[in-house]
Amino acid sequence: MLTSASLQLIAIVTMFIDHLGVYIFHSPIWMRAIGRLAMPLYCFMLSEGFLHTKGKQRIRYFGRLLAFAFISQLPFDLAHYAASGGQLSGLPLHLSAGQMEYKLYLNVIFTLLFGFIAMSAIEYGGWTAIYLSILLLFAEILGMDYGVYGVLLVINFYLCSRFLKGEKLKIGRMFGYMFSLFVPMTLMVIIENKPMQLFSLLAIFPILMYGGKLGHRLPKWFGYIFYPAHLMAIAIICFLLPT
Repeated sequence: MLTSASLQLIAIVTMFIDHLGVYIFHSPIWMRAIGRLAMPLYCFMLSEGFLHTKGKQRIRYFGRLLAFAFISQLPFDLAHYAASGGQLSGLPLHLSAGQMEYKLYLNVIFTLLFGFIAMSAIEYGGWTAIYLSILLLFAEILGMDYGVYGVLLVINFYLCSRFLKGEKLKIGRMFGYMFSLFVPMTLMVIIENKPMQLFSLLAIFPILMYGGKLGHRLPKWFGYIFYPAHLMAIAIICFLLPT
């Protein structure tokens, strides 16, 4: 059985392969296909982490996501800028064909942050449907990576883990995870015309192999630091490579 640490390592490695492919090696299919596993795994781990933290721990969890979402934006922008040959696709304002245009594209930690807020809204109750509708809408308006589909992934995994607990519901939880992954990713394929996202469905195999244990964890801040650090490294490499 896989541990939480194993899933985190798989997510980091597949994400790194994907980003090397898209930023440096001109998007070979095999690298992009491997990279499709990363986002579902991050969403699943976020839902598990949320369920296993309470009180002040959950507040600190939210704080880390918020901080690194903003910290990661500049490396995210620079990686896009360097890989695209000078078109800044992340910041609100960029020059394209000599004209100033508006385009907002936020890194994936913002998507996970919205997923965290969505889970909190569900636990809070009250006007949950309205809260979630607003969150999903803003996930699209703000141009987040994976947008509404990423937030839906987090919500689906969270609901499945929360309400299908225990050994007696193990089979139901297995099918629940499959459904949780299938719906948002299939919608993304159909609506966004991104057939490559079908490879995301393969993430169900490590998820179903997860045994609920922590395992030998990576250093606490490694996963957070790695994201902006590897994007900055990729940006530097892209700037140094001949065009």
